[in-house]
Amino acid sequence: MSENKTHRHIVVGTAGHIDHGKTALVKALTGMETDRLEEEKRRGITIDLGFAFYGEKAAFVDVPGHERLIKNMVAGASAVRAALLVVAADDGVMPQTREHLAILNAIGIKHGLVAVTKCDLVDEEWADLVVEEVAELLESTSLRGSKICVVDSISGKGINELKTSLDTLLDEIDDPPDPGFFRMPIDRSFLIKGYGRVVTGTVASGELKTGSRVICLPGGQSYRIRGLQAHEKPVEQVHHGFRAALNLQGEGEPERGQVLLTQGRGISSDFIDVKLTLLPDARTIRHRTRIRLHLGTSEIIGRVSLVGQDEVLGGQTAFARLILENPVAVMQGDLGIIRLYSPLETLGGVKVLDPQPPDRNRNTKGLKERFTLLDSELGSQLEAIVGSRQIISFEALLHILPVSVDVLKTELENLVKSKSIHEISGSQRYYVLDSIWMEWRNKSIQYLQHYHKEQPDEMGCPKLVWGEHLLGRKSEDIILNAILDEMIAAGLLKFDSGLVFLPSHTVQLRKSDLPIAEKIISELKNSGFNTPLPSSLADEAGESEDQVRRIIRTLKKLGQVIILGERVILLPEVYEESKSKIVNSYNSGDKISPADVATMLNSSRKYIIPFLEHLDSEGITQRTLDGERQMV
Repeated sequence: MSENKTHRHIVVGTAGHIDHGKTALVKALTGMETDRLEEEKRRGITIDLGFAFYGEKAAFVDVPGHERLIKNMVAGASAVRAALLVVAADDGVMPQTREHLAILNAIGIKHGLVAVTKCDLVDEEWADLVVEEVAELLESTSLRGSKICVVDSISGKGINELKTSLDTLLDEIDDPPDPGFFRMPIDRSFLIKGYGRVVTGTVASGELKTGSRVICLPGGQSYRIRGLQAHEKPVEQVHHGFRAALNLQGEGEPERGQVLLTQGRGISSDFIDVKLTLLPDARTIRHRTRIRLHLGTSEIIGRVSLVGQDEVLGGQTAFARLILENPVAVMQGDLGIIRLYSPLETLGGVKVLDPQPPDRNRNTKGLKERFTLLDSELGSQLEAIVGSRQIISFEALLHILPVSVDVLKTELENLVKSKSIHEISGSQRYYVLDSIWMEWRNKSIQYLQHYHKEQPDEMGCPKLVWGEHLLGRKSEDIILNAILDEMIAAGLLKFDSGLVFLPSHTVQLRKSDLPIAEKIISELKNSGFNTPLPSSLADEAGESEDQVRRIIRTLKKLGQVIILGERVILLPEVYEESKSKIVNSYNSGDKISPADVATMLNSSRKYIIPFLEHLDSEGITQRTLDGERQMV
């Protein structure tokens, strides 16, 4: 055994018809009894998942054979890396043999052995016929070519040969790439007096140490790990492939079907995009067919929304959107099983293409093309995911894709270099298709050119208005800021006081406003310090007060007027002359009153108070507690 395989654990699933000797065979191989429940022992069948450990190499999950308990078989199969198909020599291939094999085939199990059990009940010729039957059955599945061993669990005949074949098989199985984050579907949850909540499952990826924290989906509860067991022994750490028990500290009661994950990974979703592969003898699925989805250790009822067609025949592959009645913890690439809601029949397998698509219409433009990309390599998947969402953060991609941080970074860097995807840097990294980014650039420039032409007196467009026009929807401020910062860095836009504008833009009066502006300036020149209020200027110009105020605001932006307290309008030269009188008449530390200033400027309080407040803002005067001013 190679060095990198010495500390791993492979889950081997036993499969086969009821009463074909699966539990007895596992006991012969491991010395362990997998029937845990009193009802199991009394009836002599496996009702719930049972586990037995094959040294330090593997863990057997002994799954039920009875049709009514098929969902437990699927729950066990979700963690399986290899299969041990059991067929009794006296019965041969039976209905659940075929269904279990179909499930293993649907979730892509490629490593396996077959044990033809109870050989003491038949003669050698009959056993050979059963071997031939099984070999023919395997031929059209992912387990074709698997070695078939004839054994008897009671007498031990053939067990050593089976063990040798099993050891060889385990050594041949390569470890899949570990994405580096912890993930474990829960298959049992119970309380132990003195310890509290304990959950069990098979670690699907990553590692976990005592004291670490995990999140539970669906639900979002956070738990601290108080203790760990692997293969029924206390440990400080569990790894991918371990059969583990976790002692949890936290609020809530996690259940079978939920998944424990590293924070920031996984999605809870009630709508997922999938690729369906129906079994050859499955009945036809039609649009809106009600189904049961088995994903991980969960079972969720839902409906199939077929994409591009209204029905799928047995043996065919199709794309679909699953509308679920309850959310499920899911990530891209997950494999599962669908069964008919009623009658209970296994229909085929599913591969999750998008765990939380941004749209729900089966007729979305380009949907089949998107699904095809999602069913391809990682680079194409990223293009499809980014493209369907317009813009997405690096963190959001980690929730969707079960890959390591480094793998995701590298793939995104390659896509950015090839100009397929554009990266937007900031407090978070965001990604958008390069074609969309170029469209946004052009759209933004064109929109602001039009905006400046229509409203030359405005410094710019409000950011939210610009953003909604750009994206076609309201967007989170953090996303809008990231897009804006990227365009500013590229020299495309400028931003000030909540307004977005082109670098070449300068505020100008509208042509229709020029005559009114001239009247306003003329009136201000004639009035000196005691200028008319905006309402009076409007009367003089024969225009509305709102229009006059708008023009005055533009004149302020152009530096042609100064506005004091929103009501007093002065020409800059008048303001500077009045300020000079104050500065030249008083020394630093001198106190002055509004009445003194009114006398000096030959004005009234309604003008003097806004004037002094403006001097305060410039640091020339400072207001005292008695309402007077002190020269700074």
